[in-house]
Amino acid sequence: MKRNQYWYPVDNAGKIFPAVSKDSRSSVFRLSFYLKEEIRKDVLEEAVNQVLPRFETFAVELKSGLFWYYLSANKKPFHVEEEPAILCKYFSWQKNNGYLFKVYYFGNKVTLETFHSLTDGTGAMEFLKSIVYVYYELQGHTLEHDGRIRSHSPHDVTGEVDMFVGSYDKSNKKNLTEEPAYHLSGETFVNNFSLAVRAQVPTDALLATAKAHNVTIGQFVTAAFAYSIYNCSLGCRSSRKPIKMFVPVNLRKFFPSNTLRNFSLYIKATFDGRESWTFEQMLASTKEQYAKQLTKEDLHRRINSNVSIEKNPFVRLLPLPIKNLAFQIGYFYCAENISTYYISNLGNIMLPASLEPYVEDVEFALGGTCMAIASIKGHTNLMLNSEFKDISTIQYFLKILTDAGIPVTIDTNYREGLDEIL
Repeated sequence: MKRNQYWYPVDNAGKIFPAVSKDSRSSVFRLSFYLKEEIRKDVLEEAVNQVLPRFETFAVELKSGLFWYYLSANKKPFHVEEEPAILCKYFSWQKNNGYLFKVYYFGNKVTLETFHSLTDGTGAMEFLKSIVYVYYELQGHTLEHDGRIRSHSPHDVTGEVDMFVGSYDKSNKKNLTEEPAYHLSGETFVNNFSLAVRAQVPTDALLATAKAHNVTIGQFVTAAFAYSIYNCSLGCRSSRKPIKMFVPVNLRKFFPSNTLRNFSLYIKATFDGRESWTFEQMLASTKEQYAKQLTKEDLHRRINSNVSIEKNPFVRLLPLPIKNLAFQIGYFYCAENISTYYISNLGNIMLPASLEPYVEDVEFALGGTCMAIASIKGHTNLMLNSEFKDISTIQYFLKILTDAGIPVTIDTNYREGLDEIL
């Protein structure tokens, strides 16, 4: 039975984001579907409001308690907006009727942008698929959900569980101490503009290339971009700080869960830029490092270490303003300072067979300088975002793909003269 009033603690992974987010670090990510038709704003807005009651963990607003932030039931109407020029822009949820997500429309494109305290890419995709499904139902289309649309499945309370806390075992922890990483640098765009380059490739060609090197797509892409940094950011050749490629892992694959909340952890591939690397060596090293980290036992130990901080009696008793300051310091030393580049792969997006004819494409994008990957209908979109005007690293990465015989179609939000304006 659905509850009229409810509240949740912010999940373990999401607790840090309210304290560290700002205009230059939005903690917002984006998912988009391109539909076969021009978006009707009124129908889209009705679809979101119809779906929301089924997604309790999205129908919330962020509240400040004495010791922690928490999520409280939000019954206000939700309003969709026309897509802005800057993607993954920081937004004030107080000015968004309290909601921690935005739904945009532009031409035939519907976009969900979500604050990371709410969910991860997997949870957000479940929400967006339900919105689009109901959008077509409201227009009189007869669809079969095939068990792939969460809003049309029986309500399951496990979708609201914080799986980090639910998986906690205090007896088995891992030391999470990390050395600082080499950082990309250069002239940035103003107004927090993010340059977006979308490289669309046939999934079969990308997979065949990865298999030819005896690696997965994720390993191939990680090594390829690390090798691009190694060749284009010459400062890393003399830096004692290594290149560190951080890649989120969907923990639902290791700890079966139906949760719509955050449930992912980062693994990393590390390369000392002072060493002499070939691309093949980086591929082999990436594969070896992935194998060591992608075990249920190792991931569980990292979950336990993260949750143990939250459960520390001293930390729990700190007032929220002091926690916020600690989070800001901790985020720098335990996140920003230890990573060079992020790559997130959402995988192949599966839709109900009856919905597939209405959806042309999918996009996944993150804020900042990073790569986000999603596949649908036989092709893969690699969204390369950058806050830097120098795109030589992106160009080198794309050349690796084309030199491997992978056909690449490029689209971008960059226009001539944009770097002079921004």
